[in-house]
Amino acid sequence: MTEAELRFASLRLRIEDRRITTHGDELEAHEVWLRHPRQAKVISTRGGQLDGDFDVWLTDGEQVRTYDRTANLATARRRPVHPAGATSEDLPGFARVYEPVTPLPAESLADTFVHPHGFCRNVLATGKLSLRGTAALANGREVLLVHCAHPRSTQVLTDRPDHWLEVAVDTQTGLILLLAEHVGAQTTRRAEVTVVSIDDPIPDSVFNLHLSSDVRVIY
Repeated sequence: MTEAELRFASLRLRIEDRRITTHGDELEAHEVWLRHPRQAKVISTRGGQLDGDFDVWLTDGEQVRTYDRTANLATARRRPVHPAGATSEDLPGFARVYEPVTPLPAESLADTFVHPHGFCRNVLATGKLSLRGTAALANGREVLLVHCAHPRSTQVLTDRPDHWLEVAVDTQTGLILLLAEHVGAQTTRRAEVTVVSIDDPIPDSVFNLHLSSDVRVIY
């Protein structure tokens, strides 16, 4: 899993994230396009309508561009860099910052599913793991079902002995295709890959960001 992104040259994913909140059930979908090295695009929509609340994240490895539909605002910034020495091979694995071949939005589901290195180290390694079997997800891809009991890396509200995670790992690549959070018998969050395409051609036009003249651009 820690080297999942090294097993493909291009990737297309759709992740559907369903959460139970105080406002009821919420759905957020993430469309991910990735082409090694350095080219990636993520479109996140809320409520299932592309003409409503959505945002775009795009990078060429050097610059990160974003667009927020609700605020009608775009940004163009240099990609953040790590402190000097943070990725040094002289550091032990637990202290070294992972540098992906192609970056994705930090602390996002797209990053977690495609770059599981940090998730393995900071979440799975802190809980009691067990293998529950195999299943088929995302148009028949075989996955391993992993049960993680009471991981310590969690928010305070779910720091309970009956908190557990269900993780489905693609047997071919090591990508995460399902991440479900549970408290006892209650599912509080279920993020699942519904579409996956590996090493299919992705046209250059996908990695363009077209903005109308009324969009305000800041840096």
